[in-house]
Amino acid sequence: MTDTEVTPKPETPAAVASAVLDAIEAQPGVFSMDHWAHLPEALRLAPEEAPACGSQLCAAGWAAHLTGWTLVDLPDEEEAEVTGTGNDGAEYETLAGVYAERGEERRLICDVAAKALGLKPNETFWYDDAPTALQRLCEIAGR
Repeated sequence: MTDTEVTPKPETPAAVASAVLDAIEAQPGVFSMDHWAHLPEALRLAPEEAPACGSQLCAAGWAAHLTGWTLVDLPDEEEAEVTGTGNDGAEYETLAGVYAERGEERRLICDVAAKALGLKPNETFWYDDAPTALQRLCEIAGR
């Protein structure tokens, strides 16, 4: 019997940011700040899977994926009930076609990533361009 090596999930904001930067460097064609998670080959991307050809993940999508969440990209016009977090920290239910799920829990990708990266609502960079997102990730990672 041989031991298999399991890559631990990053747990600190710096480790998460560093893992996201490493993933983007390894698969630059997958990184796009235009989509939370665009998964044209499948509806789901499990944490242990690599994104399929044509997939696109933003910085938040990568953070959620690398911290153990399955990314879901439903077909157009389909939505599921998910939990979001408001600027005041209060949770609310909403509908989304793209989200992160773990077990029975469904959350907005932006909220999963903000928590993983230790960001407050006014510190997120999800709607910025790619160079700004990369710069912010470098700052969080201490690079």
